[in-house]
Amino acid sequence: MKLEEEIKQRKFESPAQKAVLNVMFTANWLSTAFRDNFKPFGITAQQYNVLRILRGRYPNAANPSEIKEVMLDKNPDLTRLCDRLCAAGFIKRTIDDANRRKMNIIISQKGLDLLANMDDKVRESQKQMNHLSEKECETLSSLLDKMRG
Repeated sequence: MKLEEEIKQRKFESPAQKAVLNVMFTANWLSTAFRDNFKPFGITAQQYNVLRILRGRYPNAANPSEIKEVMLDKNPDLTRLCDRLCAAGFIKRTIDDANRRKMNIIISQKGLDLLANMDDKVRESQKQMNHLSEKECETLSSLLDKMRG
């Protein structure tokens, strides 16, 4: 459906305004689809993102600054996110032997199992992109990269 129909607005100040609103609207639309798929697993999109990052580094650990550096959302309270993931048994935190002020975080087997169970639902959310060809997806990614400078 066209943006104009979705937000019931016929005129825009400029093509740039329409593009920005369309990106914002679409980002929220995708976020909702992912959030709905995460709900049955009892985790948030931000928690999923942390687990995804840690799975990518597994079997190695990461420290909080390394995780925050590559997170999709740079604003969350990572300490609180990790507290919840640790309490649920999805991650383990240890003090670094070489630097006692440094925390190491590693995904647990329970966290790996959770992500394995979620993989099909995540792929299902990505089906939102099925309306675009592979080439169109590449073009869209390239344009979004260019927009961010």
